[in-house]
Amino acid sequence: MQKYQTFINGKWVDAAGGQVFETVNPYTTLPWALIPRCGSMDVDAAVRAARMAFEKGEWADMPVSRRGALLRRLGDLITEKAEHLATIETTDNGRLLTEARQQVTHLPQWFHYYAGMADKMDGSVPQLNKRDLLAFTRYEPLGVIAAFTP
Repeated sequence: MQKYQTFINGKWVDAAGGQVFETVNPYTTLPWALIPRCGSMDVDAAVRAARMAFEKGEWADMPVSRRGALLRRLGDLITEKAEHLATIETTDNGRLLTEARQQVTHLPQWFHYYAGMADKMDGSVPQLNKRDLLAFTRYEPLGVIAAFTP
């Protein structure tokens, strides 16, 4: 059975509490992987590391063109690993492999799109063709957040 870890602060680590849970393949009803059972200490560590990287780390000082290049590379890596990622998605939740492949095939497009935007975000307001509407850009970076998604 495959054992996974969590990536925090540039390192693969076990959950702070040392606990794991089995994830079950819904098709075979057999466990196929051990996943870290992360808790608030893990979330706090991840948020602290992300905030440090966002505010003072290499990413904070990186030219926007380099950020864009890294986002593009991430999209390329997803393309390279698409079959593996689709297989994991199917094994973990029973999704049809053809659907998982299609989803993973389209995912890199988002990274490529935002890679192209990285050095073009200047706060300008696009022209609208409606005279009775006011359009403006308000720059409010969110910074670091923690989100739980299925």
